[in-house]
Amino acid sequence: MGKSQQDMQEIRSARSRFIAMAATYFLGVFNDNFFKQAALLLAVVAGLSGLQGKATMLFSLPFILFSAYGGWLADRFPKKQVIIWVKVLEVVAMAMGAYGVLTLSWSWILAMVALMGLQSTFFGPALNGAIPELYPSWYVTRANAVLKLVTTLAILLGMAMAGIALDQHWFETEIPFGRILVAAVVLVVAVTGVAASFGIKQTEHIPCKTSIPWSGPFASLRDSINLRRDPPLLLAVLGDAFFYFFSLIAVMLINTLGISELNMSVTATSMLAVALMVGVCVGAMIAARITTPQRWSHVLGPASFGMGICLCLVGVIAHQNTGMQWLLLLLSLSCAGVCGGIFLIPFTAFIQVRPAESEKGKIIAAANFCSFSGMLIAGQVFTLFDAAFVPSSNMVFLGGLGMIASFFFSAGARVARRFELRIDSDGDAT
Repeated sequence: MGKSQQDMQEIRSARSRFIAMAATYFLGVFNDNFFKQAALLLAVVAGLSGLQGKATMLFSLPFILFSAYGGWLADRFPKKQVIIWVKVLEVVAMAMGAYGVLTLSWSWILAMVALMGLQSTFFGPALNGAIPELYPSWYVTRANAVLKLVTTLAILLGMAMAGIALDQHWFETEIPFGRILVAAVVLVVAVTGVAASFGIKQTEHIPCKTSIPWSGPFASLRDSINLRRDPPLLLAVLGDAFFYFFSLIAVMLINTLGISELNMSVTATSMLAVALMVGVCVGAMIAARITTPQRWSHVLGPASFGMGICLCLVGVIAHQNTGMQWLLLLLSLSCAGVCGGIFLIPFTAFIQVRPAESEKGKIIAAANFCSFSGMLIAGQVFTLFDAAFVPSSNMVFLGGLGMIASFFFSAGARVARRFELRIDSDGDAT
């Protein structure tokens, strides 16, 4: 699509608004991952690795139950207002989590995880739906790649700093100092996130006239089923759900692989997860170069196969007793992340651009419903397999799933391209 002078002016004028949006997103994603990684590491050290699956299910459940309401709020009210209020909710959630970490109360920690899931349910449609309002459609993929870079850096810092913070012993305290540091950080970052959200500029808002979806998850299920009328959009939503199912199991396996099977420190284990996220960051930037919202499905099959074969390699390396084991694991996970970034970014941009303006929140909410249904299933699958097999074997199983899925995504891409060609032909005929 042509890059007109008006488009370039629109991009320049949106810069400050995008920076405020990215900062708000960065702080929220950092806090979420910092706290979750700290809690998961504490659980694994305490011999409670099964809590990883429970925490995942609790975080995912609000998306399944309340996504329809999150989409309706994003379409009905100014997105800036929605973002500010959900950031206030994050402060409440982090206060609960801080208390849970200080007292090592798993009930409070799990309650905080559930509340953060609710906060994210309302945050996602509002923020992601605002991106296409800032930029011309051809630039949305690049904007998402930049945002993915920012949020991936937040994930990286959050996951890396969680292990480092827990290992700190600056002062002799009754409660281990590392837990005090975690509690202090999440509260400070949450309050800073609220302040950052006020910097988001309000765009012109035309509220939708649809009534509130009282049926909640049934409305999300209906909206998801209705995507079959648009095969490319259905492929994007299903691919998005698969990615979060797949990547979440991978991250939980990394925690148990490092600490339980390979007897690594929490810091070294966190660095393995960081390597995966660094790869995602690199893959996101590659995806911005080789895909657009108009041409994106060709990368799905190769990227899924790449994720699978790299994770299989991780499982094999874990069985090798070599001095370079940790470095080889870092390299393999980085490569898996690169393939993951190439796989994910095209979905994100297409889901934002494809729907009509009045339905963006609803469609993004339906996509969240599907993605977090996948994450809910991921928590249950992880719990079952963690009890039956060692983490390295589970990593090989997961890699095999990625390779098998690549054939389905290649077939889905062909169906999506034929649909687009038919639509284009019909448009030319008229």
